[in-house]
Amino acid sequence: MPRRPRRLYEGIYHLAARGSDTRYLFVSDDDREDFLERLAAVCGQFELALLSYVLMGSHYHALVRIPDARLSQALQRLHTEYSRWHNRRQGRSAHLFRAHAMTREIESDAQLVAACRYLALNPVEAGLVEDALDWPWSSARAHAGLERPRIPLAERDLRAAFGDDNNWRKRYRTQIDSTDDEEQASEANALKENRPAYR
Repeated sequence: MPRRPRRLYEGIYHLAARGSDTRYLFVSDDDREDFLERLAAVCGQFELALLSYVLMGSHYHALVRIPDARLSQALQRLHTEYSRWHNRRQGRSAHLFRAHAMTREIESDAQLVAACRYLALNPVEAGLVEDALDWPWSSARAHAGLERPRIPLAERDLRAAFGDDNNWRKRYRTQIDSTDDEEQASEANALKENRPAYR
């Protein structure tokens, strides 16, 4: 039975995509650099506002503001182009991404804050780093004001969610440093309801 098309409207969405079977999307830092360049290009081409992201090994997460249902077409372009490059580099030919990315609408500032925290803490939960701000393949360091963004980020919505003043980056860092496991578990559970195993 064919999957029904998703109805996506203007708004902010948490999206995640995972490698097919046990495949890693990112084997090396060169892979991550190439993916980020393609992500930035696709966001520009389709007029999507990239709020935040994190690249892991087998998957990635991103928070994106979209004007309409063009997200599906944008992801198809991103995943197809990156898969071709990655497969040539790795000498592979099988599908790289699972068939469907997870998408979940962010409906409040509280959800946006929780999603930002979830993305930033993904490498910590995976045991890759002890401090979220030590992971170089996420936008967390840029949001915290510790470095310039690797690719263009649209931070207006984040600034609004974190207090909409000049101290919002400090409040972002405080959220990342906090030990509110209940908040993190809430975001994880919301993701599992959409699609399992996106930690």
